Amino acid sequence: MIRLAILIAACFCCISSVSAAEGEEIDNEILRIKKELAQVRQEREKTREDALKDKKDFAEYAQRFAARKASLAGETDSILRAGRVLEASADSLAALTSSLDIQKKQYELLQERFRDRLLAACGRLIFPAKKFPPAISKQSLGALSFLLSDCKTKKVDNVEALRRLVQIAQNMEEYSLSIQTGQETSPAPSIRGSALMLRIGTVFEAVVDEDGKTGALWIGNDTSGQPQWSPFTEATNCAAVFKAISIRDSKALPEFITLPYTLARRTEVKR
Repeated sequence: MIRLAILIAACFCCISSVSAAEGEEIDNEILRIKKELAQVRQEREKTREDALKDKKDFAEYAQRFAARKASLAGETDSILRAGRVLEASADSLAALTSSLDIQKKQYELLQERFRDRLLAACGRLIFPAKKFPPAISKQSLGALSFLLSDCKTKKVDNVEALRRLVQIAQNMEEYSLSIQTGQETSPAPSIRGSALMLRIGTVFEAVVDEDGKTGALWIGNDTSGQPQWSPFTEATNCAAVFKAISIRDSKALPEFITLPYTLARRTEVKR
C-alpha cells in the first residue's frame, strides 16, 4: 500500500513536471506567434502606408504628366505656327531676293550702258584735243587716254569716271579761253635749247628763243598728230611774240601787239 502510494506520488510528480514543461513551451510558442502577428500587423500597416504614398505619388505624377502633356501640346502648336510664319517669311525672302537679283542685273546693265556712253564721250573729246596747240594737246590726250584705259579695265567706277570726264572737258574749255606763257625746251626743230612759249586759246601758239631773234609758229598737226612748226626770223614777228610774252609776265607795260597769226594762215593755205 505504502509502495503504491509512493509510486502514485512519483507518477504524479512526473506528470506535473511534464505538464509544467509543456506549458512553458506553449507559452513561449504563443509569445512567438504574438510577436510574429505583431510584426505582420506592422508590415501590413507599412504596406498600406506605402500603398497610400504610392497612390498619392502616382496621382501627383499623373497630374504633372497631364500638365506637361498640355504644355507640350501648346508648345507644339506654337512651334507649328512659328514654322508656318518662318515658311511664309522664307517665301517672302526668296521673292525679295529674286526681285533684288533682277534689279541688280538691271543696274549692272545700266552701268554697262553708261560706261559705254562714257567711252564714247571720251572718244569724241579726243578729236578736238588732237587739234589743240602742243602746249595743251599732250596734256588733254594723256588725261583722256588714261581715263579710257581705266574705264575699259573697270579700274574706276562710273561716278568717278564721270567726274574725271567733266573735269577734263572743263579744262579743255578753259584752255580755249586762257593765255599761257612759259619757258620750256623748244618744241620747234628750228630752235635749239630753251625757248619762250606763248599760247592763246586753242588757235595760236608760238615760241621764240631767249634772245627774241628766232621764232616758230604752230601751224597745226599732221595726220599722225605730230605738231608742225613754221619757223620765222622776221624781226617784227619775233619782237611781237617776245613783247607779248613780256607783257603777259608783267615784265613790260600793256600795249596792243600784232601777233603773226596771219603767217600761220598763209602757211596752211600753201599746204
